[in-house]
Amino acid sequence: MHTVASTRTRMIEELGRAGVESPALTADLLIGFALGWSRERVLAHPEQGLDREARELVAGLAARRAGGEPLQYLTGEREFYGRSFRVTPDVLIPRPETEILVEEALGRMRALGRPGFRYADIGTGSGCIALSVACDFPQACGYGVDVSPAALRVARENGRRLGADGRVLWVAADLLECFPERGSLDFILSNPPYVAIGDYHDLPREVRDFEPRTALCAGGDGLEVYRRLIPAGAARLVPGGMLLLEVGRGQAGPVVRLIEAAGLQPETVVDDLQGIARVVIAAKPVRRSDG
Repeated sequence: MHTVASTRTRMIEELGRAGVESPALTADLLIGFALGWSRERVLAHPEQGLDREARELVAGLAARRAGGEPLQYLTGEREFYGRSFRVTPDVLIPRPETEILVEEALGRMRALGRPGFRYADIGTGSGCIALSVACDFPQACGYGVDVSPAALRVARENGRRLGADGRVLWVAADLLECFPERGSLDFILSNPPYVAIGDYHDLPREVRDFEPRTALCAGGDGLEVYRRLIPAGAARLVPGGMLLLEVGRGQAGPVVRLIEAAGLQPETVVDDLQGIARVVIAAKPVRRSDG
């Protein structure tokens, strides 16, 4: 008889041979996903028998994970900033580093002292940044911008799942071209592509072979998008408005120089838990005539 316990044991062995990280946890999550169970239920009922359909589904999931496909694409879920987001191969899987950008943004939005501000998330992907803000500030006017219609479909679905319909306007556009070249945004947030083309093949297999390349790569030095985004953002921020950017390893210095060249004032650089400079924050200066 094929039980949860026997199936779990085989999966752990298969995933371990394939070099999958945390094979036991992965097996539990995939069995739970196939059966519609929580991990706790999987562990509590090892004697439960599996019918042929369930066994085939579990076997297929295990083979795909052993082949490198990310767990989040298999289950279609990723937790980000305390909320569950739908993810597909059309969008990047949200990372813990990006939660730093959200945390920094939310703190400055609270300090603003008014809930009705305007913000844009550029390269929104799954919508995790834009929707994290929308859920905390329902009176804010948000925009989620992406060049990929497929990514925007995922973002819209996440908006519905989180009960944030109507709080974010999803826009298919290249960076900030959809906004007039005048100060209209209080905050611009972005986790843009920042992997140098030469570094692409050094990425982990799970990232390189399965996540969308256009959301990862940005020219020979990884700075191509910043060179366009930062001056465009400077033109579209209101005086006192803020630009918050996620950056890759070693990119904070060059990005700060691009910020200064665009007439913005660098405020701070925030490290991630590994000590890597991860989020660069800048403000548009307030001139005396701006009040």
